[in-house]
Amino acid sequence: MATRGSGRGMRLDERAVRVPEAARTRVAALVSSWEFKRRAGFGTPDAPPRAGEEGILTKRLFGIRFSEPVQVTWADDHGFGYRAMPGHPLIGEESFVLGEDGVFRARSTSRPASLRWWLVYPGLRLVQWSTHRRYVRIVMDEAATG
Repeated sequence: MATRGSGRGMRLDERAVRVPEAARTRVAALVSSWEFKRRAGFGTPDAPPRAGEEGILTKRLFGIRFSEPVQVTWADDHGFGYRAMPGHPLIGEESFVLGEDGVFRARSTSRPASLRWWLVYPGLRLVQWSTHRRYVRIVMDEAATG
């Protein structure tokens, strides 16, 4: 899986944060569900993430609704990962996992899917950066609610 390493021509991004031991069960449950992406502002499938299933993520930016077709590549009690499908602005994968070491990691490997998206790549990078920061905030907020 590319999010466990950097794919050819892909840009690797990772944000990580240590989760307090008392909150790990709650955080693991959150990051292994689509609720995690919903809290980050995405429309998501209704069913839980399951390996092999396809779905559409939606996001509204600057008043424009974007659709992001994805396929779940793996899912377990500690998180899940998916890859971008044709029609997504990016080619690549993204994963969210709470490791046995108690560290939450949001990781993506990606590059623009077409010339059109290469032309706005600086903006895409800014959105990715902001979204990855939001993932860490969501995890820390969940850890603090216990």
